[in-house]
Amino acid sequence: MKKSALILSILAISLAACSKPKTEDQPVASEASAPMTATVASEIAPTGDTAETSLDWAGDYKGTIPCANCDGIKTELELKSNKTYELTQEYIGAKDVDTKLDIKGTFTFDPKNPSIITLDSIADNRKLFVGENYVEFRAAETGDAITGPLADQYKLTKEN
Repeated sequence: MKKSALILSILAISLAACSKPKTEDQPVASEASAPMTATVASEIAPTGDTAETSLDWAGDYKGTIPCANCDGIKTELELKSNKTYELTQEYIGAKDVDTKLDIKGTFTFDPKNPSIITLDSIADNRKLFVGENYVEFRAAETGDAITGPLADQYKLTKEN
């Protein structure tokens, strides 16, 4: 019993020594952080994992996506770690269009939805969702998932 009382009194003294009363010269934590400027606040990196920071997104992706006037579009997309890309598309069975396109450019991660990348204007600002070992074409204006019976065919798989 005496040991318990001794331990409790040492604990109480330790806690009392750690807490200092606020004086007029010491700012409150919120006052100390208030002078943060907009510039500094905008440079703070987003917290949490994003596709850009937590996935191994750089690499080659391949697949065949649907085509309105051909049998499909054989698509190869290389995403490079310096945020450049190479996109090759071959229109299978197409009669009235160029059968092969090769496009090189840059892309950015969407700051509002960091799992979405946007290819530059050379590739018509196409949006793609970046997942674990795949990318998926999305609606160009919104970045929303494509819906309908062919929706699952807009996915390119990463080649190892």
